[in-house]
Amino acid sequence: MRLKKECETVQETELRLVGLSRSGNHAIINWIIRQIDGSYCFLNCTEPKHNPYLSTRPLNSDGKTYRTNLPDFDLEKEQQGAFSQKDCLLYNHEDCFLGPFNSSVQKEEREQWTGFSGEKKDILILRDPFNLFASRIKAGLILGHHTEHGTKPISPLTLKRLYKQHAREYLGKKKYLKNTVRVNFNFWTTDEAYRRKLAAELDLDFSDTGFQEVSETAGGSSFDGTRLSGKAVKMDLGNRWKKYADRDEFWALFDEEILELTTEIFGNIPPVKYAREHNKIAEAQEAVPVA
Repeated sequence: MRLKKECETVQETELRLVGLSRSGNHAIINWIIRQIDGSYCFLNCTEPKHNPYLSTRPLNSDGKTYRTNLPDFDLEKEQQGAFSQKDCLLYNHEDCFLGPFNSSVQKEEREQWTGFSGEKKDILILRDPFNLFASRIKAGLILGHHTEHGTKPISPLTLKRLYKQHAREYLGKKKYLKNTVRVNFNFWTTDEAYRRKLAAELDLDFSDTGFQEVSETAGGSSFDGTRLSGKAVKMDLGNRWKKYADRDEFWALFDEEILELTTEIFGNIPPVKYAREHNKIAEAQEAVPVA
């Protein structure tokens, strides 16, 4: 099949979304899609340094790996380089270190994989670590809990390294991503003005359509599933951490560097204060000599 020439625009906008699993990635993706005025294709959970059309993974139990409003979309043709014309191509990466996004393979092959884009934007999604880690525990993605969604849990050490790297990128202390739009999930869930500003950054006509919906991907919310879809504001997203507030192993996940990064991005939120108090008590107990 004929590969599109480099100068022939396949999609007007290409959005590459990056975030840790359970950071609200699919809620934000759904919100973006619901406000796109035109044709789109979304490829789920793709791999860095690989063709997103080939590495996309199932969205739901039906095994479908993409979402589109193109009536004649053919994934196999896209995989072979016979690209359909679309206004927006979106694909996301979860639980990935950011170094591969700057690799020579990624830079050299990207347009062969997806075709030429009029504009490319990276979207970095970050949620505060307390509610994020609590949701991951509930979903079986950390601390050895069983997962029902076929995703292998990662070690606490790897999760902390990932979070710190993403937080530094969010703050501009590192620059692995290009033309980046930063999304603070905490603000996105609570502030309409923030969502309106974000829509402007993404060149979307703001309607807030989709904000109340809960994505079915990976079973929806770790705590609520999809039962609150259509009334997502009732989800207690800011207090998930309280579920594990009595567990020492939960607080052991938050070292001083994570607390500093969190404060810089999200402010001195209640779990930051709680973590520091808990750590002081733990340090004092360790300092008591054994008789």
